[in-house]
Amino acid sequence: STATTTITTNSLADKIDKCNDILRTMEKSLIGAGYEVQTVRIATNPFGEWLTTTSTTSNNNKVVVDRLTKLNELLHGHDINFCSLGPSTNPHHTTEICPLVISMHPGRFSCSANIDAGDIDAASAAAKCMQQISTLSNEDVPNNKKNPDLTTDGNDSNAAASHVEGGLGNFRFCAASCVETVPFFPGAKAPSSDPNRDSFRFAIGLENGGFARHLLKEASTIRNIKHMFDTKMREELLPIQ
Repeated sequence: STATTTITTNSLADKIDKCNDILRTMEKSLIGAGYEVQTVRIATNPFGEWLTTTSTTSNNNKVVVDRLTKLNELLHGHDINFCSLGPSTNPHHTTEICPLVISMHPGRFSCSANIDAGDIDAASAAAKCMQQISTLSNEDVPNNKKNPDLTTDGNDSNAAASHVEGGLGNFRFCAASCVETVPFFPGAKAPSSDPNRDSFRFAIGLENGGFARHLLKEASTIRNIKHMFDTKMREELLPIQ
């Protein structure tokens, strides 16, 4: 299950706490109804609205690492291991900030690049970002001693790079042309502006692979597939809704 919220730098802790309350209430209800909840996740509005600054690149990167570290601590405290920071809407952020987001240990963070039709600059930046992420190593992982997921001395170098080595970081980055709210990782996002700043949204993702195979077998013919899926899926999904 995923909760989405529009945040600001100053509302970070409060919004994460409220998202956790929503997610845990949903988790308890679903488990009580006999379902298995594999993960709970949070998605925010585009990170350029709250994570970055307008200062020089070097100082901006330091601010970004500090804010990501704070967010890491909040998520660690709530045992939430997946958080999408929304899309980059700036080609410079795509090449400079997205690889930094993906490099953060232990790999909680996802992000994306928004590419509108015909936007060559955005597409080129996304391709460059993917290439950068594919070559990330331990040297690129910020070794912040405040990171709650590292050992007490903050120097667990072997663990620090395990989430990015061999191009694994690209499982947490994508390029997409997104609608206002997206629950699907790694492109999950909340609205960039919300008239009700305290509003939250949530989505529930279901793993239906085994059930789909069962329905295909039960359908027997291609002609029956649509009716079979429409009827049987409704029976399973409407109680959750």
